[in-house]
Amino acid sequence: MKPIDDRVSELGEGPAWDPRTGTLRWVDIPGGVVHSSDGSSQQLTAPVTAVLPTATGWATVRQDRVEQDGHTVPVPLGAADRCNDAKTDPAGRIWVGTMAGGELSRRGSLFRIDGDTAAEQVSGVSISNGLGWSPDGRRMYWADTPTGRIDVFDFDPADGSIRDRRPFAVTELPDGLTVDAEGAVWVARWGSGVLHRYTADGELDTVLPVGVSHPTSCAFGGPDLRTLYVTTARKPTADGQFSRHGGQLHATRLPVPGLPTTLAVFPGAST
Repeated sequence: MKPIDDRVSELGEGPAWDPRTGTLRWVDIPGGVVHSSDGSSQQLTAPVTAVLPTATGWATVRQDRVEQDGHTVPVPLGAADRCNDAKTDPAGRIWVGTMAGGELSRRGSLFRIDGDTAAEQVSGVSISNGLGWSPDGRRMYWADTPTGRIDVFDFDPADGSIRDRRPFAVTELPDGLTVDAEGAVWVARWGSGVLHRYTADGELDTVLPVGVSHPTSCAFGGPDLRTLYVTTARKPTADGQFSRHGGQLHATRLPVPGLPTTLAVFPGAST
């Protein structure tokens, strides 16, 4: 794996592939910047925690809301600090999690956007991260980073309901994740310098070095969906050293492709 973009993010996150334009976007959360693989960057008011392609452009996840073209859906923070990772399910619904500082704070939630409402689906969350769905759309994967667990739910594509939450894999500090065409789950491990690939049965079968200490998330893209993009953070290791290419976007080619991007259905994205 190697860096493919010179721009450095303090906390690069949320890579998302847009098949319509053949571009990847990702964010620098505390910098409030949205980067694009076409070389452009957009400065917004920090924090910006995720971007999601919609039918007419991109929805942006901000501190306490999701918005596009002036249309806003508030996300109730309660005792949480801000929104965090967000993804689109197989039917185009937006899912967004919240987080609060402190180890195992349990003050965040996981929400599903239904029209103009953010409906809480999971409570007692510390740092909501790493959403993804199986190829048949019947399983949803999700990580609460400080717990060291990736969980799996049974998922109903028809109404977006989840049930039977259970552990899928246990690993230290699981961050953002994605799912490939074989149903395997790729997860970035914060502070470890690697990605893990777990088979659909939850067995670890690949450890992929990234070359920097703090990978944050991953997404498949490219015309054949065989390029795995990895966002990273510029953070010091335990001995106070910084990885040379920390904070840059990295990528590698893989034999198994990812799943096609589902465009988000959002009230601000007219069709």
